[in-house]
Amino acid sequence: AADESERGMKVIENRAMKDEEKMEIQEIQLKEAKHIAEEADRKYEEVARKLVIIEGDLERTEERAELSEGKCSELEEELKTVTNNLKSLEAQAEKYSQKEDKYEEEIKVLTDKLKEAETRAEFAERSVAKLEKTIDDLEDELYSQKLKYKAISEELDHALNDMTSIETVTC
Repeated sequence: AADESERGMKVIENRAMKDEEKMEIQEIQLKEAKHIAEEADRKYEEVARKLVIIEGDLERTEERAELSEGKCSELEEELKTVTNNLKSLEAQAEKYSQKEDKYEEEIKVLTDKLKEAETRAEFAERSVAKLEKTIDDLEDELYSQKLKYKAISEELDHALNDMTSIETVTC
């Protein structure tokens, strides 16, 4: 009976150890569950806080949308006015475009005349340059001829003086 009692004690001790191990595991699981619950509460509070912020943002956005709709109506009216002004300006632009075409044609004619006048001026400038060169050459030639004339005159004067002095000596 003592063996049986001892075996019974060992069985009870084993069961008690297993129960303790189960309790330790359950305590760990309980701590994990509490941690998960705390994390879920924290996340819930964060989401609730964000929801309040988003609701405030939504309210402000709705107010801005109302203001924007009013501004949109104003801009549509302004657009109509601008469109009418644009049509008027387009009509004026067409009128001025025709004038511009006329002026461009006049500019073309005047440009052609200018080119022709420039060509004539260039030709005249070249002619003037040639004439100036010819004048310079003629002036150089005249100077040269004057020097020759002077030399010949002096030679003739000497010859005449020589002849006169010969005549006075013979007479």
